[in-house]
Amino acid sequence: MNEGYSFLQLLFVKYSDSEYLSEAWTPINETLKQFLQNSVENFKPTSYQTTYCQIYKSVCKGYKERLFDDLKNLVTEHCYSLKRQLDESMQKMIDDRSNTRMNLFFLQFTNLLHQYRRAIEGIVPLFHYLDIIYVKPKVRSSVEQELLLLYKTIIVEPFLNHIFTLLQHLINTSHRPSKETIDLLLHLISDITPESAIKQYDLFKRYCDGEDVFSEITSNDEDMITSAPRTTSKRPVDDLLGEEDQPSAKRTTNIIKSPHTDN
Repeated sequence: MNEGYSFLQLLFVKYSDSEYLSEAWTPINETLKQFLQNSVENFKPTSYQTTYCQIYKSVCKGYKERLFDDLKNLVTEHCYSLKRQLDESMQKMIDDRSNTRMNLFFLQFTNLLHQYRRAIEGIVPLFHYLDIIYVKPKVRSSVEQELLLLYKTIIVEPFLNHIFTLLQHLINTSHRPSKETIDLLLHLISDITPESAIKQYDLFKRYCDGEDVFSEITSNDEDMITSAPRTTSKRPVDDLLGEEDQPSAKRTTNIIKSPHTDN
């Protein structure tokens, strides 16, 4: 009994800042980077358990807010790194104006979105205790919602109109993405931004393997509207990018109409 009480006392002794950084955040940070970079092929179950315990101890030792902020800052930095990659690819597409380049950009966007979703599926369970103790009761959200919101705000919202415009064009060319790729993209988009699925009803109806994704989404439409402040960013894109870095959907359409595009 005394041993158990002593353990609990030790568990809840508050970290110092240096202890938090060295014993908790530094190893947690390295694990999270592995997930974000999709480099977990050699990741051992014991490492996952160790990271879960480090997160658990950080919450118990008074660092739940700091841990949540550090997590969001890391993911935000990662998302902006992905956005820079997409910006560079989009500029090449604008310069080249070929269907080949458009298809490459479409595939890159889809792959990055898929990789991020896989990373989140690995990261979220690690923060289960933080979710229960802090994020859900205090932030009125969840770790998963917050991480998807970051990707939606930084990546999806600035590029999604261009992606849909490209897709509508490419499906009528010899460079059309495979049905499986289109299906994957649309399912990922419906997961992160369900309101876009409603706006693109025809695409979803045509490519989602016969699933009535639209009905599934609209059946919970009122819930989505209610939860919009947590799942939909209210920040305008102008707050995230300078105007000169925001190629408009109209500009994308003009690129597609250019005589330089191949068949």
